[in-house]
Amino acid sequence: MERIFSLLTEKDMVLPVFVTGVGYEEYQDHVTRKGGFHNYHLAICENGTGRLLIGEREYFIEKGMAFFFYPNIPHEYYPVTEPWSIRWIIFSGSGAEALLNAVNFDRIEVFRINSPEEVSFCYNKLYKTLSAKKATNMLESSGIFYSFLANINNLIEPENLENKTQVAEKLDFIIEHIQGSYRRDLSLEELAALAGVSQSYLCRIFKQAYGMSPFTYIMRCRINAAKEWLINFPDKSIKNIALESGFNNCSYFGAVFKEHEGCSPNQFRKLYSKQ
Repeated sequence: MERIFSLLTEKDMVLPVFVTGVGYEEYQDHVTRKGGFHNYHLAICENGTGRLLIGEREYFIEKGMAFFFYPNIPHEYYPVTEPWSIRWIIFSGSGAEALLNAVNFDRIEVFRINSPEEVSFCYNKLYKTLSAKKATNMLESSGIFYSFLANINNLIEPENLENKTQVAEKLDFIIEHIQGSYRRDLSLEELAALAGVSQSYLCRIFKQAYGMSPFTYIMRCRINAAKEWLINFPDKSIKNIALESGFNNCSYFGAVFKEHEGCSPNQFRKLYSKQ
């Protein structure tokens, strides 16, 4: 068993992300927190098996898997086969949620680690840094962990691993739905629900397959439709084309179109007009 907690100063607590503690439980106890935990919590299973209960959801956690949850989310976890060995990192910070959103992490995540050596390296570096008790240890540990979180999608796989055919079927269904509905507002929540996966999982498999987010793909569908309207209906106004291709604001349409095509809608139309 090893546990170390950070001695935080007011200066430390204005950092975007700061580590409040790290630890290793060779024999993880049964933990029940009805009011949740006050920090963000990341736990990595190194041996044995256990269960995580959050609301009506239940997850089986085995070696090579990890779980994460936001502060104040009621939860319970306990060993199934012992020793159930867990490494944990708890953290906070004013920029933590923005960073987690940027890497498409939901409020609750369960995933399989595909690079355990990099996770161990981060943990050991954090433990060594926090143990040093230097004046700069919080700044150093903050940088270490910020970099780790920013690259976490390269280290993990979703818990509900699926074969390539299943993933392709989900993506085909989402693509078909977007192409038929791009004119209206489409939320990530709606698309994830249609695929039967979490929002963060959808973002990951979509980006892996197409190199872009679902939102970027929606924008490209709208721009592509607008290009066809501009050329095929030369008498139709730019405003009407903007509305019919899914943009509520003509100025915004013009700005997005220029960003994608390098010219305004009118200039694009002239490129294809009869001389």
